[in-house]
Amino acid sequence: MSTAKTTQIYSLNGFGATPLLFALYFVSGFNALLYQVTWQRMLGLFSGSDVRSVTIIVASYLLGLGLGNLLGGSLSDRLTNQKCVMIYGFCNLGIAAFALGSRFIFYDLLFLRLQYLAQSLLVTLGVVFLSLLVPTVLMGISLPMLSKAVNRSAEGAASLIGWLYGFNTLGSGLGTLISGWYIVGTLGYDKTVYLGAGFSFFVGVSALMLAAWFPRRNFLDSKLQVATAPLANHTKSASLQSWYLLVFISGFTAISWEILWFRVLDIALQSNAYTYGHLLAFVLISSAIGSMIGAKAVAYIRHPRKVFLIIQGIISLYSAIAIWGIGLYWQTHPDLRSDAGFIRLDHLDPEILFKYLIVPGVITIVPSLLMGFYFPLVQQAVQQNYREIGKRVGFIYLASILGNTLGSLLTGLVLIDLLGTAGSIRLLVIIGACFLLLIRPNLSKNLLITALIILALVTTVIFPNNKRFWAALHGVDPQAYFQVVEDSTSVAAIAERSQREIAETNGTGKLLASGQVQANFPYLHIHGLLGSTPALLHPNPQKIMIIGLGSGGTPHTVGINPLTKKIKIIELLGAELPVLKQYAQRPAGKALNYLFQDPRYEIIVGDGRRELTISKEKFDIIEADAIQPWRSRAGMLYSQEFFQQVQAHLQPGGFFVQWDVGAGAKQTMQSVFPYVVKVGMAKNLWILIGSNDPISFDKKLLLQRLEQPQVVNFLKQAQINPIKVRRDVRQAYVRQFAPQAEKPQPYNTDLFPRGEYYLNR
Repeated sequence: MSTAKTTQIYSLNGFGATPLLFALYFVSGFNALLYQVTWQRMLGLFSGSDVRSVTIIVASYLLGLGLGNLLGGSLSDRLTNQKCVMIYGFCNLGIAAFALGSRFIFYDLLFLRLQYLAQSLLVTLGVVFLSLLVPTVLMGISLPMLSKAVNRSAEGAASLIGWLYGFNTLGSGLGTLISGWYIVGTLGYDKTVYLGAGFSFFVGVSALMLAAWFPRRNFLDSKLQVATAPLANHTKSASLQSWYLLVFISGFTAISWEILWFRVLDIALQSNAYTYGHLLAFVLISSAIGSMIGAKAVAYIRHPRKVFLIIQGIISLYSAIAIWGIGLYWQTHPDLRSDAGFIRLDHLDPEILFKYLIVPGVITIVPSLLMGFYFPLVQQAVQQNYREIGKRVGFIYLASILGNTLGSLLTGLVLIDLLGTAGSIRLLVIIGACFLLLIRPNLSKNLLITALIILALVTTVIFPNNKRFWAALHGVDPQAYFQVVEDSTSVAAIAERSQREIAETNGTGKLLASGQVQANFPYLHIHGLLGSTPALLHPNPQKIMIIGLGSGGTPHTVGINPLTKKIKIIELLGAELPVLKQYAQRPAGKALNYLFQDPRYEIIVGDGRRELTISKEKFDIIEADAIQPWRSRAGMLYSQEFFQQVQAHLQPGGFFVQWDVGAGAKQTMQSVFPYVVKVGMAKNLWILIGSNDPISFDKKLLLQRLEQPQVVNFLKQAQINPIKVRRDVRQAYVRQFAPQAEKPQPYNTDLFPRGEYYLNR
């Protein structure tokens, strides 16, 4: 089309407003990820905080978007450009209205009143999907509507759609980056959603105003029909169906790679509350840039199917090689594991910058660029009929989202369980090679494709097994003892130290859960104190609940009191239990045998908060041997609402016990429990005990109980030194906090976990 004709069309039909519409769609993308980050956390309280719960939420989000694309694709081509823009505006007003009520739906209703529904994966998936259906469908409608609104003919449609998608995805990337690092930690989850509602309202009103600049009747019925007639060479139905299938499979592999990238990076970075949004920003921003590059390049690509298939093969090969390359680097640089995932903005040393910029960049940028690049490429192949622009955008994107949904569920819940990360990587490389074989190359003439296929086969054969793979990413020497178990919830491993490390740490083995060093073997002395002190302090601790299995040290030693009849242990990370059972056969882990053979213990893999919600049991002691408060989702075990749940499950005179690591734990506990005691032991251990009744920390009585032969023998079986325990009890610093006339404001709440977002304080 000539420049003069293009200018005439812009002038006559108001398409000069298109750049403003692109800007609004950028804001929509920003909002979409802001909502996803906050709603995912709110729904996580209902469905649980494990990986399976997150997978269900993401899959539900994707399914809703897919239905929106189906609906938008079915309707958009029947509407004028103006009506398409108007519907986009009304969709954003609907999203704004839903956002205003989302706190009530997700938190007040589902979590506080209906959490008993979240007892099976299938029911949880159904409830989460229905709760997200309205906003995600409204979001999904937008792309096919706007794709039809900004196009005047099939010629050049792929490029415009690529730019549209790129602007929206760029907004999404910046949304997850800014909300993850700043907005959520500054405002809290509920206020963040209200901010998003304001943005959505602005987009909706602005789109309705812009709609007046777009044509009021079907463009093909205008006098300019000749200038914008569709291309004669329509895409055949069979070819279109094959594209739907190819895009579906590529959507499956794309989300599967993303799951595997995040699992690897979660281990490598020892992630905290900021990590997820940070990593997702790499993927989305790279994909946006790739789509914009593709929008410029599609006019010069004559064989889009061949290029698409080559890209799929390259993504698989690059991802596998990059991941294993990072693993090898980690193994030769074990000092990179020296930090505990804690970031200080006033001390951003080269190591932190390397881990948070270079490592995720190496793994995600190239494949994400290629994933973004092929979106306009596919549109170039299928957009050859103006009458079906919206339909083909919507249906192609629907195919991709259905692949994403299946990939998130199958890879996140099944493949990692069956094959582990290493086996899943091999499978994806094989799928990438199959894409290359679909080109049907003459191997003797097409050297590039031949080389890629051979490289894929070699990579599949030589890629390490799961044990070797995770040993590298945990920085463990290949010759050292290393045992690992991986399932869909986590990666748990035990490594034995060198003789030098044993001398420095007084421990032979170390437990690594999700890449983080949790404890030593034999048990750490402080874990012995955390378990035994409250159990001996309570006059009659018959029933005890422990949230967190860890190395077994705290839950094991909480059974020290002969009066205790039942101990329920809840562990979020399912891989920990089997790896501990394996290590019980080693000399350093022999104390674990007494734990596993004691009939009083019941070990459940699940979410501690959910167990409290659905259980009617009451306990004499509930103890949370919790992770550091800056870890992702740690706020769920440091919030006022969690302490209130615990309070409701305590017997008269019962204790709630948690270690004090700062971040407002004591202040929040005091906002719930009338009586709080802080106990300092072994120089660096601070124990908080809360109760509805006065707590008497009687050192003399504790020392008497520690002299009982049954108690001494128990400690020796657990490989805890009784003499050191008695010494620490004698030297314990004890501070009693009496009831206050006016309770302090909680520092941490479910919807504002300040401890997690410590950088924003």
